[in-house]
Amino acid sequence: MDSRSYDTFEEVNARLNEIVQAVADDSLPLDEALSLYEEAVNLGLRGGDLLEENIQAYDEQTADRDQTDDLADSAAPEVSRDDDSAEAESAVAGGLLDDADPAASESR
Repeated sequence: MDSRSYDTFEEVNARLNEIVQAVADDSLPLDEALSLYEEAVNLGLRGGDLLEENIQAYDEQTADRDQTDDLADSAAPEVSRDDDSAEAESAVAGGLLDDADPAASESR
């Protein structure tokens, strides 16, 4: 099988493992061992190509995501907070201004 026909790194790895097992057999004729060696070299190159393709796809995906995040950030309105509004929020959160509960207002 041509090494370019392997579409995933897992397929390349599986075939390389098969080759390792085959070459471990001492009775393997030299011409077959050399043929398997050549195939293994080509598979190694194919694995490198697949890795490079995955890196490029990841980089493109990351760049697209960053661009989308930048667009979302630029479209979001800026919220200006002054110290008075921060204090008021803090007071409400602390229960100092409890206008939502009429019973609490009556007890003051």
